[in-house]
Amino acid sequence: MLQGCWNLAEIGPDFYNVLGRTIKLHKQGFTIIGVMPPEMASPQDTDVWFPFGRRIVSFWNDRTIHPMLFVWGRLKPGVTVDQARTEMKGIAARLEKEYPATNARASVTVTPLLDNLIGKYRTNLGLLLAAVALVLLIACANLANLFAARGAARAREFAVHAAVGASRGQIIKKLLIESFVIALLGGVLGFLIAVWVRNALIALSPGDVSRFKEISFDLPVLGFTFLIASVTTILFGLWPAWQASHGNVQLALKSGSAGSGDPPSAKRTRDWLVIGEIALTLTLLIAAALVLKSFSHMQSLKLGYEPRGLITAKMDLPFRVYTTREKVASFTNALLEKVRVLPGVESVGIGSNSPLMGGWQTGFYREGISAPTASDMPSADLEMIAGDYFTAFKVPLLRGRTFNSGDTEKSPRVIVVDQTLAEQIFPGEDPIGKRLMVDAGNEDEGYAVAEIIGVVAPMRFHPLDETVQLPVIYGSMSQVYRSGFGLFVRAGGGAASLEKPIRDIVHSLDPAQPVYDARLMQDRVADTWGTQRLLSFLFSVFAGLALVLATIGLYGLLAYTTLKRVPEIGIRLALGARPAQIRTLILSHGMHLLLIGSAIGLVAAIALSRALQTVLFEVKGIDPLLYLGVGAVLFVATFFASWIPARRASRVDPIIALRAE
Repeated sequence: MLQGCWNLAEIGPDFYNVLGRTIKLHKQGFTIIGVMPPEMASPQDTDVWFPFGRRIVSFWNDRTIHPMLFVWGRLKPGVTVDQARTEMKGIAARLEKEYPATNARASVTVTPLLDNLIGKYRTNLGLLLAAVALVLLIACANLANLFAARGAARAREFAVHAAVGASRGQIIKKLLIESFVIALLGGVLGFLIAVWVRNALIALSPGDVSRFKEISFDLPVLGFTFLIASVTTILFGLWPAWQASHGNVQLALKSGSAGSGDPPSAKRTRDWLVIGEIALTLTLLIAAALVLKSFSHMQSLKLGYEPRGLITAKMDLPFRVYTTREKVASFTNALLEKVRVLPGVESVGIGSNSPLMGGWQTGFYREGISAPTASDMPSADLEMIAGDYFTAFKVPLLRGRTFNSGDTEKSPRVIVVDQTLAEQIFPGEDPIGKRLMVDAGNEDEGYAVAEIIGVVAPMRFHPLDETVQLPVIYGSMSQVYRSGFGLFVRAGGGAASLEKPIRDIVHSLDPAQPVYDARLMQDRVADTWGTQRLLSFLFSVFAGLALVLATIGLYGLLAYTTLKRVPEIGIRLALGARPAQIRTLILSHGMHLLLIGSAIGLVAAIALSRALQTVLFEVKGIDPLLYLGVGAVLFVATFFASWIPARRASRVDPIIALRAE
């Protein structure tokens, strides 16, 4: 079934005309018997489905060879995943008894499809949702403080309402409606900003998350936004409204000012709201700093090769057409010769796998010893190469030589190994001339003797977030059959312009042979840390928002309390207090809140850092220097938020301040 035919059917006069048509894939004719809907997303983003029997080859009957198949099944009604796991473990145990040579310690893993698709992103999504919740709490605490201050300033107005017969419920209702209007307007504005920001998120989306670009805004999202706005209004608007409705009516009516002094409980509540903001902000700042440091470490990681100026393209030669090594070699040799003479090309090579994408793992052992059991067999990545592969990647040859025209199918098998394998298998020895038993995956061949002719510097073939990097064995494509490979062309600054010439060359050699996934190697490397880049960006944005909100909240609280304390400040100045002492009085209030909030936030940050550890790369969750740096940033923000009200308080004129008294 061909998913790609959907567009053809959509614009055609009759949807069913596509059924029964024949298309050619790998020079073979296939009849279209069905069309899947465009939203059909199989676990591998498949475009074409074939009957399995058409892909079976003879050596798949060998139990020592695993063709990397995936099994998908739907559980019967009432059957749980745990039950399926138990049954599959029993099947694996029976197979181990029946085939001990190949199934020793082999196991079966049963995983729900959703976990398989988003398993590695679940932690990231949870952390991002937690960050969003923290920012929301900070914003709500900020607004609650502002509403409380606003309610206190309107104490006389509410006292008049109460004096003419308004109940407390009516006053609370009035304030809640005002709060809801503000929250609704903020929700609408936030939704519009989110629509605008969506494009930026898609631009930063990881390349390996194919459905990220399908993020859209629909009724559920709109409903969720409205629900959050409503709930936060009720939760954080109720306390200021309740406080405003419980004021002393007689005292408020007697006061000619904005209101008499606030009760101590209200002052403590406002202080604790700001303390909470500071604690949450410190938590987010530390989390963002840890993720940014992790991303920086990932970017500075040594790959073992130079990705800049290198373009890559992939090809899979149909094995029913290119049936022998000679046919594959004829195609690849012609391809190398034609690409090598393109303008600007410095070197060109071919490899069976692209770095950072993983490779064909194989077992190996030193010649002359008994073959280890399957569980004790050392593993390595096996890469089949041709042309100037190491030159294209700028990987230095440390010892010996690389492959040449004399290394053919009829000559003795030779290999190049990386320094990691050489030090692991031949510590303190010269590996050149030594021989390994290597399983190259050839039909009916099994483990064969291969002589080491060279040692190169290590390259990273597995993703950057994988801590275990296997050693690498390089074989010659002239000696081992491989029909799928990547083309690697180094051309300095003009690498991006070579995609079309490369496609034209391949088409001239075989008009039916497609070229896919042609990209700059630098972009491939960037994609491997795409998730970390997005996580760093979002955490930085959330932490920045939290810092701004907390700074505004602290400033608002100190400005309000300073205004309330103007008569007190006037008396202090009249009695001889210096302006510097007044500034210290206000600043000490802000620093006191910072100290308590930082202590709470530090505990929360340590707890959060443990959850972050699973997504951090070569970074410890507990980093004293990083914590001190974040604390310094928060101190500067707190000092700035406190300094303005403090300076304003120190400039109060005692005569004007005491005139009302």
